[in-house]
Amino acid sequence: MPFSFGISSKLMLMVGIAIAGIVLVAGLGLTTLRSSLLEDRKDKLQQLVMLAKQTLEQDYSASRKAGLTAADAKERSKQLLQSLRFGKDDYFYALDANSVLVAHPNPKLQNKSMYDAVDGNGVLFARRQTDLVRSAGSGFVAFSFPRVGNGEPLPKIAYVAEFKPYDWAIAGGIYVDDIDEIFMAQLKRIAAFIAAVLMFVVMISMLLSRSITKPISKLTVMMRNLAGGDTTSAIPAIKRKDEIGAMARSVHVFKEAMNEASRLRAQQDALQIQSQAERKDLLEKLAAEFEQGVRSSLDVLSRSASTMCGTSEGMSETAKAASCQSGVVASAAEEASTSVQAVASATEELSASIAEIGNQVTRSTRVAGEAVEEAKRTNSTVQGLVIATAKIGDVVQLISDIASQTNLLALNATIEAARAGEAGKGFAVVASEVKSLASQTAKATEEISSHVLEMRGAMRDAEQAIQGIGGTISSMNDIAVAIASAVEEQGAATREIARSVQQISHGTEQVSHNIVGVHDAADQTGKAASHVLVSARELGQHSEILREDVDRFLERVRAA
Repeated sequence: MPFSFGISSKLMLMVGIAIAGIVLVAGLGLTTLRSSLLEDRKDKLQQLVMLAKQTLEQDYSASRKAGLTAADAKERSKQLLQSLRFGKDDYFYALDANSVLVAHPNPKLQNKSMYDAVDGNGVLFARRQTDLVRSAGSGFVAFSFPRVGNGEPLPKIAYVAEFKPYDWAIAGGIYVDDIDEIFMAQLKRIAAFIAAVLMFVVMISMLLSRSITKPISKLTVMMRNLAGGDTTSAIPAIKRKDEIGAMARSVHVFKEAMNEASRLRAQQDALQIQSQAERKDLLEKLAAEFEQGVRSSLDVLSRSASTMCGTSEGMSETAKAASCQSGVVASAAEEASTSVQAVASATEELSASIAEIGNQVTRSTRVAGEAVEEAKRTNSTVQGLVIATAKIGDVVQLISDIASQTNLLALNATIEAARAGEAGKGFAVVASEVKSLASQTAKATEEISSHVLEMRGAMRDAEQAIQGIGGTISSMNDIAVAIASAVEEQGAATREIARSVQQISHGTEQVSHNIVGVHDAADQTGKAASHVLVSARELGQHSEILREDVDRFLERVRAA
């Protein structure tokens, strides 16, 4: 990535850019200086050449006025031009249209053709000068030429101007090698200055870099320690008034925030532990109350079921006995019916039979009375069971209310855990588990409610069956009373049996019919008692199932 290096490197980069700028400015200044010196020389050279031209023009005018011939006038102009000097050893010269030196201070070069003459760089300097005069009338030409007495070519600039009277190119030249010397001297001075400035700037930059990077490095180490949980280390440079001091104070604020966060986290952990303990105590208390109430109801239900079983077994035995007795009575009635034709001759036997019938009827009446009492007690027991199942329903409703309240508390705990953020994740898990247990409790209470409803239905059936048994036994009692009355009447009418055979036969038929009814009623009583016994056993089984469900529920609640 761009600019991903350190602060010290960036500072050195800025120093390098500044130095490069200084060098660039110095180079531009030196270039400008050289150009200025060269232009100044050119201006002076141009002025000198133009002055020499004006001098020749004035001399030409004077020669014309003096009446000199053209050859004398030209010679006079040559001598005048060759005598002119400027600077230390600089001079003027003249070239004709064919690049021949017509005037020069060196006699060896006079009237010498310079048309093909070249300098050390291969420049046809004389031809270029004459061509420049023909094309532009005047101008500058740069070339190399040796000084007088020195054979080494040196850089030189010539300015040429047209002198029309003789078709000459008047020129003057100056050497510019001293400009390069001045340029190099200035370059050395500027280079020395730049080197001194560079050393000073580098030293200042290093000091500034150390004053910035050292505290930043310490702050970096401090922030790493803070990230690792160390909040005891001192923060460096916190009293500085610059940006580093502001950074240090910001780190100090971050450190204080971490200390406060640690304190709040510890406080939250303590509150969470306290909340878990309180929730556990509350669940233990609710479980104990629930266990006490449910076990009490289950004990009552179990005792009621046991009592119902005993009563049902007693009713079944009584019904069997009544059935046996009714069979005996039926046999006696049949014997009486077969002996009707011999009643007259067997009055004593009939009296004995009537007495036996009276005893049996009395016994049947007593058994029927006992059956009625047992049916009443069974009915009372069943009603007690109905009340007990109602209490169980209330307990189941209490369990459902507790489960609903627990679910609501779990929902509130989930909301509070969500507000707590990361610190409440553990409590959110516990709240979710409590909510799950509350849902399981609700399902268990629904199953218990269904069992209770089945128990209520079974007890209603038992109550109806017992009421039917009571009605049947009451009918049997009435029949037994009627039989007793008939026996008494038969005993009173024994002396008139001979003349009341038809009545006895008719009475015997009634007795047979009634005994059959008693037998059927006894069978129905036995069946009803069997149903009551089955229902009582089912009630006991359901109570045990309910007890096991309650035990499992309490185990889950206590385990939570």
